[in-house]
Amino acid sequence: MESWRALLHGDPLPWLLEKRDPAVRALTLRTLLDRGPRDAELREAQVRAMSAPPISSIFRTQHADGAWPGPHDYSPKYVGAHWANLLLVEYGADPADARVRRGARHILDDVAAGRTGIEMPEAKDHGVSCFYGNVVRYVSAAGYGTDPRLEPVVARLVRDSKTYDAACHINGERPCAWGYARLVWGLAALPEGARTREVERTLRRGVEFLLSYATTRGAYPTETLPSHLWREVSFPLFYQADVLFVLRAIDAAGAIDDPRALPLVAWLLARQDERGRWGGRAPYAARMPSRVDASKWVTLQVLGILKHAFPDGAP
Repeated sequence: MESWRALLHGDPLPWLLEKRDPAVRALTLRTLLDRGPRDAELREAQVRAMSAPPISSIFRTQHADGAWPGPHDYSPKYVGAHWANLLLVEYGADPADARVRRGARHILDDVAAGRTGIEMPEAKDHGVSCFYGNVVRYVSAAGYGTDPRLEPVVARLVRDSKTYDAACHINGERPCAWGYARLVWGLAALPEGARTREVERTLRRGVEFLLSYATTRGAYPTETLPSHLWREVSFPLFYQADVLFVLRAIDAAGAIDDPRALPLVAWLLARQDERGRWGGRAPYAARMPSRVDASKWVTLQVLGILKHAFPDGAP
């Protein structure tokens, strides 16, 4: 048994491997059990996941050009093209699938032409890092992380961090931890060829902000009252952030072993039930194309954090 599994009160893996949830099953096989692309079980689960909800529900409304219905990519909220691309990555859709690649190319075209519904990267000098961080994440996941059309978006995120500390007009021009979480989440997905020295510095700066902010204030995203989401583990989130998502972003940046992350990981560990499962919320389920078992997804993600944070067992 892997040492991180000794931290659990029970064994949630049979639950996560249920065939009735092929997307969760496929990601469990790949990320927790380290099954490779030639593994027959993983291949079967991935094929089923692509043709079953929640992934198939997203593809059902995709246009031939890679777009989704709506006046622009950002609308309707949580179901337009931007949100569809984001969810496909979260659900583990096959990045080689032609529909995934068409969706990412559509966004790249619209970002270059200023048709997203959010201002062009050049239109304002900072802000909405949550949007652009998500774009970098799903475009990179689809194989376009070195596409020249993405370069202005990456440059904007670097500038947002270096000059403005991810401040945003939506947040009263204060540094925004939601924006920083998505900024790190996006830049961490860039392939090696696009991970410039400036990108690496930005990731370190973002991780430093998130760890300092989360462990001392926890106010998301303002410096007044913490968001109610902060201590409610949820899936999926879109531009928001909670403890779990912040840890996922830090983990993606390769910094989950930072000692300052340990109190947040311990807080997550304390929330497991007697079966080694976590109860998750889906706060935006009514506006999504397909409902999911948030508890399964949250449990899968927490286990991924534990696997990386405690490769040698409990601290």
